[in-house]
Amino acid sequence: MILALIKLTRPYYSLPLSCGLVVISVYITGGDFDVLGTKLWFACASLYLVLSAAYTLNDVCDIRVDAINSPERALPKGIITPKTAAIQSIALFAIGIILAVFCGRRFFAGLVLVAVGLIIYDRYSKKMGVLKNIMAAVLTVSLYPLSFALADPVSTPRLNALTIFPVWLFLTAVGYEMLKDTLDVQGDSIRKRNQSFCESPNFLMTARVIIMAAALLSMLPYVLGYCKLIYLASSIVTIALAVWSLKLSAAKAIPLVYAGVVLITVGSLADLLVFGP
Repeated sequence: MILALIKLTRPYYSLPLSCGLVVISVYITGGDFDVLGTKLWFACASLYLVLSAAYTLNDVCDIRVDAINSPERALPKGIITPKTAAIQSIALFAIGIILAVFCGRRFFAGLVLVAVGLIIYDRYSKKMGVLKNIMAAVLTVSLYPLSFALADPVSTPRLNALTIFPVWLFLTAVGYEMLKDTLDVQGDSIRKRNQSFCESPNFLMTARVIIMAAALLSMLPYVLGYCKLIYLASSIVTIALAVWSLKLSAAKAIPLVYAGVVLITVGSLADLLVFGP
């Protein structure tokens, strides 16, 4: 049961996203970890807990849909009751917000807003149509204002890259969510009468175009001189993965898009640590 409760938190999403906060914050401070101190790790932990709470709540809200789309999950399968999952979600939200107190007022306020946005998304996303993809992407990109809430920016070439990365992440998240929508049409029809737009070839093609555009955009920080060779390598591989995903079904393309996000994140950090600000 403990393993099932952990799976509800989607650690393969919540952990990389919270670690993204670390990468962005290091870019903001020009690679100076000492400026942030323990505050950075409190922030990372608090964001991880809030994201974990949101993923757990999402399964509670979508139990009827998941019974069709993902019957193997713990709630539809009856391994965990909705009440137990709801208690876990509330506890994780509470602990995450409490930890944010140690990260300063700006971060605390920002994380509270993100938590509210996540709760609204979990409760009403199935009624939003394609707008839910936009909201999911906005919540993902909230990593950037949260990072700026932790420390004042230091003027370096790396800082300029943060004018491009949010656009790249936003587009990637939109395309990623659209790919997922094409797989969930049957269950989503419970909440929304007309899901035909997700089944349209144009919808899938639009998702692929957005993902490809985001991958190409990832090259811009190197072209403009904000990042160096390690980042270039991660960008090239990300573009290759995006090209490869064009030939695959949505289900097989999704892991490649996810891998591209991880590559850009890890490559960005390694590039800064090796070549400096």
